Amino acid sequence: MQCLIDGDVLVYEAAFGGQYKDEEGELVVRPFESVAELLDQKIREIVDECWANEEPLLFLTNDSTLNKMYNRKRKSEGLEPLVYKENFRIAVGKDKPYKGQRKQDKPFHRDNVRAYMLDNYECVVANGMEADDMLAIYQTKAAPLTTIICSRDKDLKMVEGMHFTWPCAKQQQWGPAPVDKLGELQYDAGKNKLTGTGSKFFYSQVLTGDSTDNYSGLPRCGPKRAYELLEGGQSEHHLFQAVSGAYRDKFGDDWRGKMLEQAQLAWMCTELNDDGSAKMWVINEEWLNGTD
Repeated sequence: MQCLIDGDVLVYEAAFGGQYKDEEGELVVRPFESVAELLDQKIREIVDECWANEEPLLFLTNDSTLNKMYNRKRKSEGLEPLVYKENFRIAVGKDKPYKGQRKQDKPFHRDNVRAYMLDNYECVVANGMEADDMLAIYQTKAAPLTTIICSRDKDLKMVEGMHFTWPCAKQQQWGPAPVDKLGELQYDAGKNKLTGTGSKFFYSQVLTGDSTDNYSGLPRCGPKRAYELLEGGQSEHHLFQAVSGAYRDKFGDDWRGKMLEQAQLAWMCTELNDDGSAKMWVINEEWLNGTD
């Protein structure tokens, strides 16, 4: 078993763990050595919890700063430089700018942590897409039960295979546990909250949207309605019919473009095209005609 670890999440967890505000509200930054030790310890804990017997792979989303660091490493290894490509979802998000509302301050040691990861662990840099996509791609192409996605990002639970979520703050541990392709949904009426796995969770995101990533889904479709539409689905074909029907009812002849945008923003890509770009979600034309 090999741990496929969401490095993006770990970067912020470790870097924010390396700073605090004193009684006067001033930022205090701990020495990087303590941050590196925190990171190494967390990775060891994840590997041990998953009973992994191979060295872990860490996945990072590329940006212009990381690209420069990564190319220094590539140059030292005699490799050609990587040409930076923007996350494809930026171009997909027309209704709203994808993740456009995020203005979180970057922790002081963020780039130090990323450089340390590149120097001390085997890393995969996701270029033109997100680390989540590369995690999904690696797990999908691996032999069953030989890899386990380790992340605190709920979106990755739409990917088939083994998963592990480590505890942090109020987020509890989940797994190690398997996710099947169809998946399942849970609706908490008290909190009006929908959680789930597999294709059912993917299609629920297409309906409800995701405020964290700044896409809106189907207007006026909340968690309760999404659960009612999807929970009884016995195949991905049935799920698609339910969601596309809801989009048709709302948008009429414009439903296709509206649904396609939301689905491509929600979907974790599981394959690459021949040119190395992410293979995006597309509408299954046979399902539109009612055939499997």
